[in-house]
Amino acid sequence: MAVWTTTGIWRGMDQQARENPDRQLLQQIAEGSREAFEQLYRAWQTRLFRYLLRMVGDSGMAEELTNDTMIAAWKAAASFKGQSKVSTWLFAIARNKALNSLRQHQPETVEVEEAMAATASAGGQEVSVSRDRLQSVMKDALQQLSADHREVMELTFYQELSYQEIAEIMQCPVNTVKTRMFYAKKKLQEILASRGITGELL
Repeated sequence: MAVWTTTGIWRGMDQQARENPDRQLLQQIAEGSREAFEQLYRAWQTRLFRYLLRMVGDSGMAEELTNDTMIAAWKAAASFKGQSKVSTWLFAIARNKALNSLRQHQPETVEVEEAMAATASAGGQEVSVSRDRLQSVMKDALQQLSADHREVMELTFYQELSYQEIAEIMQCPVNTVKTRMFYAKKKLQEILASRGITGELL
């Protein structure tokens, strides 16, 4: 069986094509295969860590929660019935772990990746701000969003999940996800406009 990694090889592959191997790995994990667990861990460690980092704002805590998530997946592999994608199942576990942790810790501000998908300018339009300033302002703007709105932005733009998948992870209707995304974008545009940043960013 091929080993799946979290490198750039991920992005060019069809979502469904990589979902089947994950399901096979879960089945093997349910049967007690440590090798299968190690493969699943390598495949999802980076994406889960980045998601958890933006939720909890601390790299040490995010690393610990990533491990907790994968351990929980190991223990619950036999209960996976295939009614959702493996990705949705894993992110739901991670989210629950993060929410439990946040009830006990105050989240800190986290760095935003330089190439944030949500801030790519529309073709032909100029953004009247330097990249460094945009990065700084966007970092501050994201922290002004509510936790739910920030999470929707993360799952949509960074994890590239569908609204249906996000709804399953957040345990809410799809229309709620769409509404949260609408207000998150609107709020970000307002914050950027107040800082003198113009152009179609979202």
